[in-house]
Amino acid sequence: MKNKTIILITILTVVISICIATSWKVNKRHLQREVEVVEKRIIEGAIDCYNKNDCTGNKITLKNLINKGYAKKEINPKTKTYYDLNSYVIYENNKYDFVGK
Repeated sequence: MKNKTIILITILTVVISICIATSWKVNKRHLQREVEVVEKRIIEGAIDCYNKNDCTGNKITLKNLINKGYAKKEINPKTKTYYDLNSYVIYENNKYDFVGK
């Protein structure tokens, strides 16, 4: 009886540990993907703005994109607050990057 109890406790501990680790990993990846989606949406607005010649230079702020109608206020999935309007999209080396604040 004692051995069965120890084996059962060991199996439950292993299963619970695996479930916790898997859940943590899935939630972490989900949050990363949410951030990628929001940033990609902002970058796409900047690309549209540049393609329509409404934006010039290699840097445009989120505030300018919102004022011109190419983006909307976005919530940072990590902090659950709006991105700072002084966040910006920068175009360097044929690549667009979003720098969120």
